Amino acid sequence: MPVRPRYLTNLNLQDFFETACEIPYQKIDSELFPNIELWIRRDDLLDPLISGNKAYKLIYNLIEVREQGADTLVTCGGAWSNHIHATAAAGARFGFKTVGIIRGERPRVLSPTLSDAERFGMTLRFVSRADYRERHSSGFMNRLGLDGPGIKYVPEGGANQRGAEGVKQLGTILEKTSPIEFDECWLACGTGLTLGALAGALNSSGIRLVGVSVLKDGGSIERDARYWQGRCADVERQVSVVSEAHCGGYAKFPDYLAAFQRNFERGTGVPLDPVYTAKMAYALHREDLAGSLSGRRILMLHTGGLQGCRKSIKK
Repeated sequence: MPVRPRYLTNLNLQDFFETACEIPYQKIDSELFPNIELWIRRDDLLDPLISGNKAYKLIYNLIEVREQGADTLVTCGGAWSNHIHATAAAGARFGFKTVGIIRGERPRVLSPTLSDAERFGMTLRFVSRADYRERHSSGFMNRLGLDGPGIKYVPEGGANQRGAEGVKQLGTILEKTSPIEFDECWLACGTGLTLGALAGALNSSGIRLVGVSVLKDGGSIERDARYWQGRCADVERQVSVVSEAHCGGYAKFPDYLAAFQRNFERGTGVPLDPVYTAKMAYALHREDLAGSLSGRRILMLHTGGLQGCRKSIKK
């Protein structure tokens, strides 16, 4: 049955979470997953532009910008960053100026993601890869001349305490709205914040969280997840990271993954993005066929980012 997207029209926590509680869960009946009971939570429908986990990581940051009387939000990302896209859209929607610090030189032709960001009013500042590696240092904003009054900096991917607070609310919503009791919850990971904050938020003792790394992370996602879990809860929960499902690296999209995505979408009617959710679903498909998940009830989280479907995929 077709489902329509919601729209985040007010910068108000109550409105945001009431909208989030209306997000549907869709049961997946597909020969791609023959041994499990599979559901997907459709947070891609939270908003056409500010969707998925990006919305949860931004909501408290945006409210803080307003409460502090700031008028400019600065963040970082690459050419295909869903976070950059969502931040630019949120700035246009709620009346903030936005600045995106982008890794690498400005290309002759911008990616669709960055073209959208500029169209939404975001100022793009391209920096060298060496300078970009310093984005976590204390003097980074000062060196770029972006540390003045009225400016709030949000790290890449929304990975700060405010972002974690938003994801914790997603955990509360999952426990309130889940149609059944799940054994596992799977999500795609570019950083470890969403995975770790969810692990710190969920109270249900039995659920296992599985993050699928979409890049060659060298263990950084698991480290970050445990860090954010520690910031969000006193009790540790079992968290696993599937690290060999990146399909060659970030934004790599080989033919076998493209074929799987087409089959999944044709059979379920659920759109996936090639950078994150397609890799998550493919990793789960492989685990299911291997027989290690037989009989389990599994929830996939759709983390949005469907604007990334327009990219020129690297094979």
